[in-house]
Amino acid sequence: MMKPKRLFIFFLVILLLSIFSIIYPTLTGQVTKPTEYEKEPAVLLRVVDGDTIHALTNSGEDITIRLLGINTPEKKMPFCNEAANFLKQFENQTIFLLRDKEDIDKYDRKLRYIFYEDRFLNKEIIESGFANAYMLEDLKYEQDFKLAEKTARLNEIGIWTKSSDVCAYCINLKELDPLEEFFILKNDCQFDCALDGWFVKDAGRNVFYLSAIGTGEEEKVFSKNNKSIWNDAGDSFFMFDKGGLLVEYYEY
Repeated sequence: MMKPKRLFIFFLVILLLSIFSIIYPTLTGQVTKPTEYEKEPAVLLRVVDGDTIHALTNSGEDITIRLLGINTPEKKMPFCNEAANFLKQFENQTIFLLRDKEDIDKYDRKLRYIFYEDRFLNKEIIESGFANAYMLEDLKYEQDFKLAEKTARLNEIGIWTKSSDVCAYCINLKELDPLEEFFILKNDCQFDCALDGWFVKDAGRNVFYLSAIGTGEEEKVFSKNNKSIWNDAGDSFFMFDKGGLLVEYYEY
């Protein structure tokens, strides 16, 4: 059995080696710096929707681009046209593309920030209320996008416009369980609510359409086919009325 003194020295050596391994790169100037990418010029050819475009690079390549850090409403959903029209004003104009840590997504689309002259279009779409901030972790402009979303939400514009539906004041989120993948709504109204056309969504593209809830009743909604919808590390809950106006927003 190792003696207490030797055991102490052994652990002290391990501790010193651990500390040295941390500070050595700093002392020798070998700290790895985040890669800094340069903006690349391109021509915006066509807008697919509020967060997807086609662009022509200087090399003559037609590429599909997914705008980083944002998520706009899907086609045929409220404010989808407004989001697309925001980008359409820049069609046939020279824009500048800037990548971040990831180059392409699972659909082989280029992931990029989009600039026009001195304007940052990703950020402007959020500020205009036509998109929510999306998948921001470790992105260069994470804090800018969060602030832009907060501004739009406080101004109650676009997707943040508050509903005036009579049921909007008493259909409430009672519980959201991201582990078991369900949420519970309760009707605190003194009357039944049909909720035709109402829907709930996460920060991404997952949508749940709602049905009638009687007065005082609760509705428990599970994700379909046990699909993982709510991000365990943090996500958002949106509930909209049939006109696409915001009933409730919850972030965790």
